[in-house]
Amino acid sequence: MNNNNVLGDHLLNQVFFNKYKLVKKLGEGSFGMIFKAESPEGLFAFKFEKKRPNKRTLLKNESNIMQYLKGKGIPKIEQYIEEENYSIMIMELLGKSLETLMKETDEKKFTLKTIGLLGQELIPVFKFIHDKNIIHRDIKPDNISVGYNDPCQIYFLDFGLAKKYRSSKTKVHNPITKHSKLTGTARYASINALAGWEQSRRDDLESFGYVLAYLYLGGLPWMGIQAKNKEEKYAKILNIKKQIPTEQLLKNGPQELINYLNYCKGMQYEQDPDYDYLTQLFRDLINKTLKDKIDYRYDWVTKSQASTHMKLMGISLDNYDYNSNIVTTSDEMPNNKNEILNLEKDNIIKTTENEKVNHYDEVIDEINLMKKERENKIKDEDKNDNDDKKEKKHGQCCIIF
Repeated sequence: MNNNNVLGDHLLNQVFFNKYKLVKKLGEGSFGMIFKAESPEGLFAFKFEKKRPNKRTLLKNESNIMQYLKGKGIPKIEQYIEEENYSIMIMELLGKSLETLMKETDEKKFTLKTIGLLGQELIPVFKFIHDKNIIHRDIKPDNISVGYNDPCQIYFLDFGLAKKYRSSKTKVHNPITKHSKLTGTARYASINALAGWEQSRRDDLESFGYVLAYLYLGGLPWMGIQAKNKEEKYAKILNIKKQIPTEQLLKNGPQELINYLNYCKGMQYEQDPDYDYLTQLFRDLINKTLKDKIDYRYDWVTKSQASTHMKLMGISLDNYDYNSNIVTTSDEMPNNKNEILNLEKDNIIKTTENEKVNHYDEVIDEINLMKKERENKIKDEDKNDNDDKKEKKHGQCCIIF
């Protein structure tokens, strides 16, 4: 019997730290499991990793990096704890992964509109991560999820393999060396990563291109390859990726995605990506399907959910400047059910009264969550200010990595 399953059965319905009750097992991998947990403060995800002798703890690395990043598209970490046999990370609970959402569609693939929306939403997140000198190194549909309360919010997760690609002080890149083993997932890994070369920003971006191609096509030519062992399989995948032109991979596909992948594949190891150009490619793709209007209607998002998201974010379509990505915002957030009714009166589809009440309750929960995030952001800023004052006073600097 799988030891993970035994551990999972034992932990389910247990209460940790006098407030977190594990109510559902969400998944498991070779190193541990993840659970949905309830607490008086709300819902959270509990991630367990089994400690292995003489092996570094991926979960600790993941926790450190995610707490260091802190920003849009990065799940919030509540706490990291070391137990005798397991490491535990408590984090923001997320919704379904892109892999799951794609498989739930009738066509088993996403529309061009959703591909465009994903690109224009996540390229700036890559820039945010890379500007902090970090690369992810395992970009794949399973590692991109939507928000639990807001399916229009997109997050990167599983930063266990992430690392610094350059010095924070000098901005000098790590030496470009060749390794014997692949770090990441072969299906989506860049050509250079599969060949064993040290990874940099270009590899994250190329991997994302393969992810988008997979989500658009519903599959990739190198899937299902038969091989005697992992090394032979990786070599075959690398050979196909090298030989197949992007135009053939995406035959009859959008030129914008072809241009994106060709740009990433042509980048040099230390080259600064042109994130603005890459983002504009996907805005151009959106423009073809939405006619200058970004409505956040991903394939899995309802009209009401998209409308709620835009209102919560203070986005007004009437004043949206598509090309410059400037939006009108509101400092005021709705506080009660009547205000929600007024906000959405033009978007309500015929529903029963009970469905409306349930929907408004969900929206109010989202608003409270947003307010809490704002309060936490203010607290973090105040804490950072105090830390800065302490550092100046003592003439010391706190370095995370």
